[in-house]
Amino acid sequence: EEEISLEAFQAEMAKREEGESSSSSKITTELDDFDGYDMRDAILEKWGFCFDLDFNRVDSFGFRNLYLNVMPFRLGSKRFRHKTEMDYLCHLQAIVEILIKYDQLEYVLYQIEETKKKPRGSTSPLIAVPLRLNLTPEQVKDIMGY
Repeated sequence: EEEISLEAFQAEMAKREEGESSSSSKITTELDDFDGYDMRDAILEKWGFCFDLDFNRVDSFGFRNLYLNVMPFRLGSKRFRHKTEMDYLCHLQAIVEILIKYDQLEYVLYQIEETKKKPRGSTSPLIAVPLRLNLTPEQVKDIMGY
């Protein structure tokens, strides 16, 4: 029969807390190393295709918001705007760098994971999946250039 020990309990709790902090630092390290290839993999894992991403500014009710849209154009299709996979990866890398700069990468990845929506290009109008970015008006201006 096991004895209940306060010291054993405290030691176990300390061990678990250390494990949680090391796993959260692992996530942070992974996000620091995140690149265009990883974004492509996240999109591919979620929807089964390498869909394009594009920023979209929305002005409504006097507010300016910025969304990152998952567009229904996929690698290899006629309507895909990137000529090669390398062009596509460079585009994703640029988007990842912007998301990292404005501390939005983790939020975007969370939205990709949680959304039930799917980009659809065979409908009229096309259906993109909007991923909201939490940015100040100044940050939106910096990203969009206007």
